Order: sequence, then C-alpha cells, then structure tokens
Amino acid sequence: MSAPSNCDQSLAIWDFALAFYRQDGVEADCLAAQDQYGLDVTFLIFALYRARLGHGFEAITAHRLAQTLTRQLVTPLRQRRRALKAVPQTEAPSLVAETRAHLLAAELASEQTILQVLHLTEIKGQPLSPYDGLIQCIHAAQVPLDAALDALLKRLAHAGQSV
Repeated sequence: MSAPSNCDQSLAIWDFALAFYRQDGVEADCLAAQDQYGLDVTFLIFALYRARLGHGFEAITAHRLAQTLTRQLVTPLRQRRRALKAVPQTEAPSLVAETRAHLLAAELASEQTILQVLHLTEIKGQPLSPYDGLIQCIHAAQVPLDAALDALLKRLAHAGQSV
C-alpha cells in the first residue's frame, strides 16, 4: 500500500476538522475563541492537526497565511451571512434563510480551502503537543493569555487529542 498523497492528506485535515468540531463543547469554545479573543479557528484546527501528525509548524508564517486567506475568503461571507439576521423576517423569510444557508456553505468551503492550503504549504517547525501548538497560535496572533483563554485552549487541546 502506498503512502497517502498530499491531496489525500489535505482531505484528511477536513475530516479531522469535522470530527473535532462535532465533539461536545467544541463549537462553543471555537466561537468563544473567535468572537471573544479574535482567534482564527481554522488556524487553531491546523495547529491541532499538525500536532496529531507529530509535525510542527512555524506559527508566525502560518498565522499570516491563515489571516490573509480568512480576510479574503471567509470574512466577507461571514459578514453577509450575519447581516441577513437583521433582515425583517416578514419579507420572504424562507428566501432569506435559504440565502443564509448558501452563504454558510460557501463559508465552510472557504475554511476547508484554508485548512488545505495551510497543510499543503511547507511551514515546518518542531513538533509540539496540541496545547503547546495552540499556545504558539495565540502568541503569533498576539493575544494575551488569561485564565479563561488558558482553560479554553486546554479543552480544545484535549478535544484535538480525542479525534
């Protein structure tokens, strides 16, 4: 049997992301990391996946790439999807809901692309534990570590090991 190709491995990162996100409490923690701390969830998932493979990554380079791709691909879709929540629901609510669903699907496809690009880009570094990888992420993002964020990262690291 041959080793998985880069394409197979990049698809595996999305499978990992989906399995990780489905775990109890992970969605809420990811949204808190994103909304309360400004962290890029795809970057965090990338770090956890690299730890799972026993590979490290250069956090600042990976963060810059994730940030650029998120700004170009995900942010405009997310802003439009969230803006539709403000549309009066008396005006064709099923059409608005359908449009929001399409925007969400495009947002998820963009996040999948970002994970694949991050994984396929040669961003080498020393192997890290899942928690240490997440710590590297917050340092690269210049987010101060407080007790609540530390607890959140520990929960995410544990969930990343459980996939």
